[in-house]
Amino acid sequence: MKNRFNLQSVLSYPDRGHWGNSKWRGNTTGHIINDLIGHFSARSFVDVCEGSGTSRDLCNDLGIKYYGFDLHSGHDFTADYVLKSIDAPADMVFSHPPYHNMITYSGNVWGQNHSADTSRCINIDEFLEKSQVMLQNQREATREGGIYCSLIGDHRNRKFGYRSYQADFIQMMPKSELYSVVIKQQNNPSSSWKTYSGNFIPILHEYLILWKKSKKCLFQVSFEVALNATQFVSKTWRTAIRLAFMRLGKIASLSNIYLEVERVAGHLIANNKNWKAKIRQTLQKHYQNVERGVWGIEQVA
Repeated sequence: MKNRFNLQSVLSYPDRGHWGNSKWRGNTTGHIINDLIGHFSARSFVDVCEGSGTSRDLCNDLGIKYYGFDLHSGHDFTADYVLKSIDAPADMVFSHPPYHNMITYSGNVWGQNHSADTSRCINIDEFLEKSQVMLQNQREATREGGIYCSLIGDHRNRKFGYRSYQADFIQMMPKSELYSVVIKQQNNPSSSWKTYSGNFIPILHEYLILWKKSKKCLFQVSFEVALNATQFVSKTWRTAIRLAFMRLGKIASLSNIYLEVERVAGHLIANNKNWKAKIRQTLQKHYQNVERGVWGIEQVA
């Protein structure tokens, strides 16, 4: 298959192509994957939420080394460390995650209700917390100089109002690594079939956000994010603990959690002399006590 690509700041693909399953709700076009791979000459590609397998089929056509993961096949991008599941850091790591509760996947598109399904988050804060861990997970699985990227849209909801998740995603990662933002037109979405009254504006676009991985370690990245986005600092204890679980596994001892959080969240520890107590408090509130001194990733609430 000839690799033809034309990546630019505004994209539109009238058809999704033959890759993946067109009946899978929320799936994206394989043409954007093709353009990404061709533009950056990627020889290895990871999709952390591959859905119906669009990126898998496209990479098979191109002869690109591919790794694909999804919750429906047993991989949780907020808990399972992607780097441990691939041979080496990849040229490109991609995600097209659920947009909070826009489309509910587990128990609807596939399988039974799943507690780790980010389309079942109880609020936006939970969705953003898990999304930040997903992005850090992607970054860890990317080689230095490689590209990690996420395709995400805006969301309008009666309960939460209008939310531009691309703005949140950009704030959650280091500004120094932001490479580009691409606007992708959505063709034939369900909103385009309806007639609206008043001043309603339907959403007909998504954003492809691209970062280029630097040589910074995870601690430096976390520190830069804390400096650049102070509104996330109050939430980062919980995020730091989830990052620790991602590296340690879904069950870990308290002592190992201390060590891992100390390694990735020094900016929080430096400002809190009672940081160990803060970690214990966060664990008690949001995680499962498996046995004395041992905690699990499954959230209590």
